[in-house]
Amino acid sequence: MTILPENLKNERTLLPMFSSFMKEFKVNQLFRKCHMNKKKGFPVKDVFQMIFLLVFTQKNVAGLLQSRHPLFQGKKDTLYRFLHKTSGSWRKLLFLLSTKVVSEALLPFTSLKRYTWVVDDSPYERPRSLKVEGLSRFYDHAQGRFSRGFRMLTLGLTDGATFIPFAFSLLSSHRKENQLCPMDASVDGRSKRAHLRKESQEKTPEVFFNLLDGALKHCPLVSTILFDSWFSFPALIRKCALRGLSVVCMLKNTPKIYYSFGGKVLSLSSLFTRIQKRPHGNIIGSGVVNLNLTGKPLLARIVFVRSEKQKSQWLALLSTDLSLSEDEIVTLYGKRWDIEVFFKMVKSVLKLTREFQVRSYDALVSHTSIVFIRYIMLAVIARRNTDPRTFGELFYACYDEIQDITLMEALTLLLELLKTTIKQILVLSEEKVKELLIYFVNSLPAWLREKVLLLNCES
Repeated sequence: MTILPENLKNERTLLPMFSSFMKEFKVNQLFRKCHMNKKKGFPVKDVFQMIFLLVFTQKNVAGLLQSRHPLFQGKKDTLYRFLHKTSGSWRKLLFLLSTKVVSEALLPFTSLKRYTWVVDDSPYERPRSLKVEGLSRFYDHAQGRFSRGFRMLTLGLTDGATFIPFAFSLLSSHRKENQLCPMDASVDGRSKRAHLRKESQEKTPEVFFNLLDGALKHCPLVSTILFDSWFSFPALIRKCALRGLSVVCMLKNTPKIYYSFGGKVLSLSSLFTRIQKRPHGNIIGSGVVNLNLTGKPLLARIVFVRSEKQKSQWLALLSTDLSLSEDEIVTLYGKRWDIEVFFKMVKSVLKLTREFQVRSYDALVSHTSIVFIRYIMLAVIARRNTDPRTFGELFYACYDEIQDITLMEALTLLLELLKTTIKQILVLSEEKVKELLIYFVNSLPAWLREKVLLLNCES
């Protein structure tokens, strides 16, 4: 799966697309807001453009600089200094750009109710590295083994069609025994660079709420968040609820976590044995539980679903929004898959871990931010190429002209057509035609019969 348009394979289309994206979302102004200014040499825009477009040319840095018509007139060292020594805030840049893209390119064409936050982490592997700043040893649950590198905790926004990354943190281990290479001690402890290094060695829930609080400042209207079973602890869910967010997540079947149901404290497996089950369908059943065993109650609905891989197994989804039906909870959780597609894209297609072999933590953060911005540009292009609503007023003008007839109008046409056909073919009197129509109406389902009777009253 890829969101790369076919015309990006032609290098001649790269600069116009990039320039249009930069101009539309005023990325140069965002650079200045984030204190990314030129000190000497080449402008920030030119260096950023060179690194940004590198992956689309299917060349490495040396090959692109030696080409007949290079996109950048500087040297290789200029690019690496830009990655290592940028004094601005890449996190703020990503927040501002993502907010601008969502508010200007996506929200005008999609209801706000469809948007939800998604959080997950993915391995950022550096298996052969020895001297990378902050390098640690972490357990990869997907592979079932230990790996070298970082855990890339990512927070994004999706409407089920387009995923926009808002923030990330490259997490080193908070345990000393798993830290393979220390952070640079010479970095000023008062700087943003030092703050990011310190944050990377904190526990995942603390970093998660740092990212979430920053995102809510820029986009406060989205009120739902999705995450996988690795984050679905009652304490974390309660903290999300205190921030005004409703949570939809998958639960981990462990005897260490308990829920209050029917006046008893039960594990997830025990809860499954007590709910009323359905004999057919993918949804087995559901129950409303209390997540807060002490203090003010926090109610949530747990839905048990049959596993696609093994029908005898089950999965459990939780929602703190009790107004959602069981089907709506399952459908809403399905949007979480967008972040998995995002991880696949940035690693396999956009060369997140293979483009630059840098050792500085600052360079890792800079390059990861640029790769995320690449994905944002491609996501906007893909949305506009596939979603007709992005044509703006032209879409709504056409929509008004070819709008489907209403149900009442359709029923009127059908009844008139039926009456005319009976008269012409069977040659019946008006009274016989009315009798047949009354018999036909009485044979309809109750909900449809009411509409037909209402239609007769209005006519």
